[in-house]
Amino acid sequence: MVSDYLLGFAAEHYGFSRETLRFVAVGRDAGRQFYSFEKDGKSYILRVVKCPAGHINQTRAEMDWLYYLAAKGISVSHPLTADNGKFALPADDKGKTYIISAYSMAEGRLWDTNNPDLWNNKVFYNWGKVMGDMHRETKDFEPANEADRRPEFTTIISDGVKAFPTVNKAADELIAEIMALPKDRESYGLIHYDLGQPNFLIDGERINVFDFADCAYAWFALDIGVALTLGLWFGRHNDAGYDFTNDIIKHFLMGYLSANHLDDFWLPKIPMFMRLCQIAGFSIANHCEDPNDERQAEQIRNIENNVFLTGCAIDYSLFKNN
Repeated sequence: MVSDYLLGFAAEHYGFSRETLRFVAVGRDAGRQFYSFEKDGKSYILRVVKCPAGHINQTRAEMDWLYYLAAKGISVSHPLTADNGKFALPADDKGKTYIISAYSMAEGRLWDTNNPDLWNNKVFYNWGKVMGDMHRETKDFEPANEADRRPEFTTIISDGVKAFPTVNKAADELIAEIMALPKDRESYGLIHYDLGQPNFLIDGERINVFDFADCAYAWFALDIGVALTLGLWFGRHNDAGYDFTNDIIKHFLMGYLSANHLDDFWLPKIPMFMRLCQIAGFSIANHCEDPNDERQAEQIRNIENNVFLTGCAIDYSLFKNN
C-alpha cells in the first residue's frame, strides 16, 4: 500500500480531506495504485505510480491530452491540477520516486456480456464513436510543452517470442510491414492504446473513457485493432453461447466512422493490427515451448495459419466503408 506520507502529500497538494480517501485497486503491478477521494462535492481518482523521476513529463503529457479532449466535450476523465497548477507531481519517499496525478471519476457501469443492457449493438456503436471522436479532435492537438510529449509507436511484442521460431518469423514480417505504413494527419496521432472493456463505463448513451496511461503516437487503425482484439478476447460469447463477434466489429466500426473518416486503404489494415495484438499477447504469456501445453500449441498453429481465434468466424468484408 502507498505510505501515509504520500497520501498526506497528495491531500495537501490537491486540496482534499484525507478522510475522504478510499483504496480502489492496484494496477498491472504493485507500483501503480489507485484511490478515490472527494473534493467540492465531486468524486476523483488519485493515481500513485512508482517510477523514474523523468517519467513526470510523460504523465503531464497524458493529462495535457486528457484536458484537451475533455475541453472538446469528449467523455473522458477530466484531470485535476495540483496547487502548483501542474497536472502531476513528483514525490520522494524512502529513496524512491513516485508520480502522483488525479482526475475525475468516470460514471456508469462496467460491461457484462450476460446483461443485454450492458453488451449490445448500441454499446458497440457508442464505443466506436467515442474513439472516433477522440481521433478526430486529436488531429488538431499540440502538446502544451514539447518536452511533455508522449512516446511514438514501438513494437509491443516482447522478446519472449524469440523462443518460438515460426512465431518470431511472423512477428518480424508483421513489424516490417507495419513500420512501412505512412504516417499523416489523417491516419496517425495520439491514441488511447488500451480502449478495451476494463477502461470504459457505460452510462446510458455515453461511453466514459479512463486510464490513458498507455497513450502514444501511433496509427488510428492500431487503436481500433486493440479495442476489437480486447472486445473479441473477452466479450465474444455470453453464457448462453451467443457469438457477438461480427456484431462487435460491425457496430463498433459504424460508430467510429460516424465520427471520424478512415479510407479504404486503412480499414483493411485493422485485422493486421489485431494480428499484432495476438502475437504480442502470445509473446507476453509464453517464454519457452512446452510440449505438453495444448493451448500454447493451438495458439502457435493459429499464428502460423493467420487464424485470429479458434472458432472465431470474422467477416472480413466488414473492414471497408459501406
